[in-house]
Amino acid sequence: MDMSEYKQVFQAESDEHLQQLNDSLLKLEQNHEDLEQINIMFRSAHTLKGMASTMGFSSIAELTHEMENLMDGIRNKQIKLDDSIIDILFECLDTIESLVETIDSEDDVDISHLKNNLNSIIENGGSGQETQEESEQVENESEDEETTSETDFELNIDFSDEEIQQIQDANQNGLSVIGAKITLDDSCMLKSARSSIVLKKISEYGTIIKTVPSMDDLDEENFETEFNVVFSTENNQDIIKEEVQKISEIQNVTLSEISLENKEPSEPSSETDNKNELETETQPSNTQEQTQSGQDTSKRSNEMKSVQSVRIDIDRLDNMMNLVGELIINKIRINQLTSDYDIKDLDDTLADLDRLTNDIQTEVMESRMVPMDHIFSRFPRMVRDLSKSEGKKIDLNIEGKDIELDRTILDEIGDPLVHLLRNSVDHGIEEPEKRRETGKSETGHIRLSASRQRNSILIEVEDDGKGMNPDKLRETAVKKGLMSQSEVDRMSDEEAMNLIFTPGFSGAEKVTDVSGRGVGMDAVKAKIEELGGSVKTESFEGEGTKIQLQLPLTIAIIQSILAKVSDETYVIPLTNVVRNVSIKESDIKTIKGEEAILLRGEVLPIVRLHDVLNTSKNNQQQDDDGELIVVIVERMGKKVGLIVDDLIGKQEVMIKTLDNKLLKNTKGFAGATILGDGNVALILDISTLI
Repeated sequence: MDMSEYKQVFQAESDEHLQQLNDSLLKLEQNHEDLEQINIMFRSAHTLKGMASTMGFSSIAELTHEMENLMDGIRNKQIKLDDSIIDILFECLDTIESLVETIDSEDDVDISHLKNNLNSIIENGGSGQETQEESEQVENESEDEETTSETDFELNIDFSDEEIQQIQDANQNGLSVIGAKITLDDSCMLKSARSSIVLKKISEYGTIIKTVPSMDDLDEENFETEFNVVFSTENNQDIIKEEVQKISEIQNVTLSEISLENKEPSEPSSETDNKNELETETQPSNTQEQTQSGQDTSKRSNEMKSVQSVRIDIDRLDNMMNLVGELIINKIRINQLTSDYDIKDLDDTLADLDRLTNDIQTEVMESRMVPMDHIFSRFPRMVRDLSKSEGKKIDLNIEGKDIELDRTILDEIGDPLVHLLRNSVDHGIEEPEKRRETGKSETGHIRLSASRQRNSILIEVEDDGKGMNPDKLRETAVKKGLMSQSEVDRMSDEEAMNLIFTPGFSGAEKVTDVSGRGVGMDAVKAKIEELGGSVKTESFEGEGTKIQLQLPLTIAIIQSILAKVSDETYVIPLTNVVRNVSIKESDIKTIKGEEAILLRGEVLPIVRLHDVLNTSKNNQQQDDDGELIVVIVERMGKKVGLIVDDLIGKQEVMIKTLDNKLLKNTKGFAGATILGDGNVALILDISTLI
């Protein structure tokens, strides 16, 4: 990997540790005596410090080191934890997050004031020095390192003829050939980066002849904590050892000059002599130690083979999904082309193709699924900071963190959820005094939940705040000139609630830094609908507000029904379809100026797709019995009947976004797809038709 790839890995690992630090600090804020969280924070900070040192990011390493000292004082009861310390630690985490995001220019961020604050707390609240136990541990480790460095070791390495020639040439030129055994700390997180830095340092003093394991295995981290390097040099061993030991997360460095057992490269005479070995000029180690080392190596080898996961770039997954979509399109085309032939072997082969295609599709789609916790985890800290700035007491309860959603969708809904939570904090939850006056507890409650609903995900943001009054919303809409009085008078209370999603609408009595400028909620609705989802609002004055977001599990491939309207084929997402019915023209009634039918005791609005899509009508609009074909669709509890000319059947389709400027802003369509016959069909956006 090049340095840019190392940086990406570092940022990903750092984000995980920062999230853990934030989570633990939030729990500590609720219970200052929770020693377990202090220990978790200490370990995460220590790991983050080691990673930063490895990569040479000094500011991050220095700040996390000071945090370590502070937390060590807290867990040893030399420093008493209070809210002011927690605030400073939160500020440190924010600064580290900024440094991680901009690691190429981290020196631009000043951390001196934070280091001074941490040092001041340590000096005033405790000694800030290592405990006796830690001092003894460090002393023992130093003694161990010193003893180890002076202990001779044997290095058995197989060499090729070319490598033997390199060693002999080095000796003839008066160079020393050194065998080095490098041992990394057990806590080292980026072993490949660490080994790369070691090799770079050694190459400054000599020429590397061989590494064990190989360069590729070091790069892929196919080793535990030890690796060997053979190199030629004219420099002093002690200088090289000292320079390598300066690299962080190096536990031990052992160097010894070596010589070849076989003086000349030659063909092996037997299986026993098939290896050219390297021998140190020192005494061999204990046989029992060799046996134990062999067992450990075997165990480590088995552990390396059991690695279960790898990091995959999201763009690569997108490309895989596109290829799966093309595979599905071609599978459908083959089925259509061969439908007229009755060949058993061909039918069996096509059935196998269907099964394999479905299996590949399932695997690729599941590889894109990410737990909701990926974005949910950042909200407790956000709500904590907002509520503190607003002078409110708010408890955030999160449910459904393990529910999985397509990574593409998950990345897109982060900002909408931020808007909803900020509005709950600012407009929903009242100040503690007002809550007391209305008989509520001083602490407001916000619930953020995710649940699986058939082939979709339902996300709810609910608070127990002051709620909304539909009459006041109507009044605000008229006052801001967004609607006329007659228009709002015709609105139901449910429709009035949705006025909050109108561009420029804000029911806030004052503008704050958090919200209230009339922007945001319309963007929420637009983004959710762009993803093929929908938004629904429920609110009761004095009780609270609940906003529901319904989203598809994936925006790539969906099951659908193909319908004919005039001569065009349109796609209706199957997740929205309730049933298909046939009605007579006389069954359609006009209620309050809108066409509707009475079906099983329920009044359903009717939408003639000919009118909506502005297509020409023809005689196919009625079936052979003179009846109309109606597809009943549902979205967030609302149902409507779509009149179509004909139904072709079910089909799996690959969604393509409408990037064309002319079509992108056209309402009524969620995208397009390529059918099995090669023609393009538009996918209906049900949320705009209801």
